[in-house]
Parts: sequence; structure tokens; C-alpha cells
Amino acid sequence: MIKAKGVSVRFGRKWVLEDIDIQLERGEFVVIAGNNGAGKSTLLRTLMGIITPGKGEITFESGITKKKIGFISDKYSLYENFTIKQGIDFHSRVYGVKEFDDRLLRHLDLDENQKIKTLSVGERVLFLFSLIMSQKPGIILIDEILHAIDPFLRDLFLEYLLEVIERYNSTVISVNHVFSEIETIPNRLLIMENGRFILNETTEALKEKVKKIETREEIGGEIPILYKKEVLDYKEYYVYPFDEGMRKSYDYRYIDLNLTEIIKSFIGGYYVKKRISRGS
Repeated sequence: MIKAKGVSVRFGRKWVLEDIDIQLERGEFVVIAGNNGAGKSTLLRTLMGIITPGKGEITFESGITKKKIGFISDKYSLYENFTIKQGIDFHSRVYGVKEFDDRLLRHLDLDENQKIKTLSVGERVLFLFSLIMSQKPGIILIDEILHAIDPFLRDLFLEYLLEVIERYNSTVISVNHVFSEIETIPNRLLIMENGRFILNETTEALKEKVKKIETREEIGGEIPILYKKEVLDYKEYYVYPFDEGMRKSYDYRYIDLNLTEIIKSFIGGYYVKKRISRGS
């Protein structure tokens, strides 16, 4: 469906993406996470074609053209000087939409003559997604928006997003850090550091490979510690990669984690490595 091979992007003298290799399949819901500045949004914009890579190539399966790719950015600026009606008409002409799907917008009870820039953040997100729904998208790129919209509109967005995935077998690539509303949805998690992927796992496999130990002891030995956190009079150790043999070899209680906790542990580990590299 989507294949990136050796993709690198440079801003000035700095490589923001370096040798990205990835293949995502039709119908996958993929989440990209990582620390601020890791390259997540740059990757989405490169996949969309907004940024041209300095090296490497991106290919899509037959039939996936730019008209079948939808992009919802955290900037919310698309068509902002248009009225709702003007935005719909313009988008329909550009993307060859014969029939606009207005079901999602009906929930908002908006005036079609209202300027898009006057909409709330949540209303703009749902408006942009309505435009994308009408494209019958093969690929949907979502850049850090779920945290910015209220719970009612977030539920509406996710309800229609799941419908689009099922109807068109769309591949969704979303940049997220918090997963309380979508914990069970993603098939795959990618974590970035310094413009590269450091993790590419199915969510099912990852939850088996990351565990937490709570103890007052110092843990040494051969347990692979991803991140250590001290809380009051006890310590939290995040273990990766965990395997079942550790239960017999090391007598601790291994606690299952949700996706948000897993991502925090990887990002926490990144900042620990950064401090160590600076000698602090």
C-alpha cells in the first residue's frame, strides 16, 4: 500500500529524516509517536507530497493517487478564508468529488455561509474530515489533532473514521501521544528518535514485550531496563524487551501497560539517553 525506501529529508544542514524504510498495508491503522522534534510531522508531510525527500522514494499501490490521500494537519489552516460552502465547492472541483458526504457536518448545525476560520478547532477538524470522506480515501494522514478537540466531537470523529476504514479499506497513519480513546484501534506502533524509527511493532506484540516492575529495590542483573522512574519511596522500572522466562529467573510482579504508558516509557528513555550523552 505505502512503501518508503531510504527516505531522507534535510532542512538546511540538518537531516530531519534519515533513511526511513517502511511498508504499510491496506487497512492498517498505524500510530507514529516520539519526542518533540523526532520527525513525525515531517514524515507525514513527506508522505503527503508537501515535502520532497532529498534521498529515497515513496511509492503507493496502483490506484492510489493524490486525490485518494487525505491529510488533517495540526495547523487547521486549509481553506480558512472560504465560507463552508466555498470550501466544499472548491475541494469538490479539485478532487473530482461528485457527491459531497455531509452526514458528519449535520451534527454541527453550521451555517454554510460561515467563514471556516471562525469555526472552533473541533469544528474545523470535522469539516476537513468531511472533505476527506467525500474523496473515498485510500490513505488518511492525521497529525496530532485528537488531543485538541472536545470529547463529543472526538467521539464523532472516531465513529466516522472507523466507518471510512471499513468502507474503503483505508490505511490510517496518525501522529499521537495519548490513546485513551483509541487504545484498541491501532494495529501497529512506530516510535521515532532523531529522524529514524527505533520501534516498529504490532500493538499486540508490543504489549507482550513491555512490562513494568514496581519495587523499593535497585534492579540490576540482566533485566533490560528501558526507563527508570522514582515515585516517592519506590521505583518504577520499564522492561523492554520482556520475555516470559524472566518470571522464573527474577521474582518480581510484571505489570501490563497500555499504549500511552508504553509510549511514555520509550520517550522517557530517550530523554535519559540524551542527558547521559551530555554528561549531566
